[in-house]
Amino acid sequence: MIKNFKEKYIKNLFFYHIYRFVKYKFSFFKSYGATGEDVLLNKIFKNHKGFYIDVGALHPINGSLTHNLYKKGWSGLNFDIDEKNIKFFKLFRRRDSSFRMAISSSKGKVNSYIFTSGSGLNTLERSWAEKWSKLIGKDYFVQKLNKTTLTSVVKKFKIQNRIDLLNIDVEGHEIEVLNGSDFKLFRPKIITIEIHVKKTEDIFKTRIFKILYKNKYELISHYYHTCFFKAVEFEIETL
Repeated sequence: MIKNFKEKYIKNLFFYHIYRFVKYKFSFFKSYGATGEDVLLNKIFKNHKGFYIDVGALHPINGSLTHNLYKKGWSGLNFDIDEKNIKFFKLFRRRDSSFRMAISSSKGKVNSYIFTSGSGLNTLERSWAEKWSKLIGKDYFVQKLNKTTLTSVVKKFKIQNRIDLLNIDVEGHEIEVLNGSDFKLFRPKIITIEIHVKKTEDIFKTRIFKILYKNKYELISHYYHTCFFKAVEFEIETL
């Protein structure tokens, strides 16, 4: 009844449009994602307080897809290959659990290729490191660290039915992360993952798309390099 009254009498008033202008000028949604990806996440999970896993988390605030969710009361697990990044997470994300650990397709040891602490180019892929080293004229150093799989993480923390968002940002190591994930055991509602292509139509030719499609995830949006996949059984009620 109130909604109908608003539609019929309020929205046509000149002052309502002034109110809308002032409202969005001073109370806009602040994004921390590199290209505003968290704006869409906020819409998808608008009235929900949930749980995330952030693989390649990098920084608790700058460029983070999960910072706004944390501010809304969410919590989760953060993984990064840089020790200093994890120290920042432990400082600013007290509700979260954060680990210096590589997420891959198997357990064991793996080389990481580090340009500088906090660099978004740090990777587990030597070919990726070599490419960027040539492009930016900067050397990297190699550090060995432990690796595990997402399936092992989910089993260890017993969170099979808790994961709302899985964010994967691992600079060329995405396939390995997916290969270590049993999407029959756990079903994140939304998966955000980087796919580097020149044209949106090329996404459908990538191994990442094919793996997620096979596991019953559908592509719903593309923000520059970040693709949003939705579990087919998850209904988005806030869009």
